[in-house]
Amino acid sequence: MRLRVMTFLTIATLVPTVVSAQYGTAPNNYYPDNYSGSIFTGAVDDTADNQITLTFTKGSKTDRFTGLFETGCSVPSKNGRHMLPSDIPHGTVMTAFFNSRKKKFDGKKTTENVIIAITFEVWQGQKVAGDKKMIYWCTDERHLQFKAFQ
Repeated sequence: MRLRVMTFLTIATLVPTVVSAQYGTAPNNYYPDNYSGSIFTGAVDDTADNQITLTFTKGSKTDRFTGLFETGCSVPSKNGRHMLPSDIPHGTVMTAFFNSRKKKFDGKKTTENVIIAITFEVWQGQKVAGDKKMIYWCTDERHLQFKAFQ
C-alpha cells in the first residue's frame, strides 16, 4: 500500500479516542518496517530546530518527551510544504509515533527519539473528533507492512 494512500486513512481505528497514559503502544495498522510501536501523547511545550517537546501532566506527575522529526510531516498546507515542529502551536495535544535509537555523544551513550508520524488530539483549542483524526507521516519510508502491537 502506498504511503500517500495511508495519509488519508482516518485514525479513529488507529489511535484510541481516550488516552489514559502518556506512553503507549501503537494500535495495529500498516507501518514502516523499522517502526517499534512506541507512542507518546502530550501537549506541545517547546519546539526548537527539528525537535519537539511534549508534556503530559496528571495530578502532580509530569512526564516529558522530546523527539526529532525524521522528515517534515505530510500535514496539508496552503503553501504545499511539509509541517515542521515550529509550525505546531504550543499547547496542541498530539500523539507522536516514534522509534528510539542509541547514540554516542561526547563519549556518552544517549537515547534519541525519532518521530515517524503524528496525529492531533486537540488542534487550535478544539478536540479532534475520532472520525476526523488522521495520521500524518513524518518519514520518507515508502514500504509499509501490517504490524500487530496489541
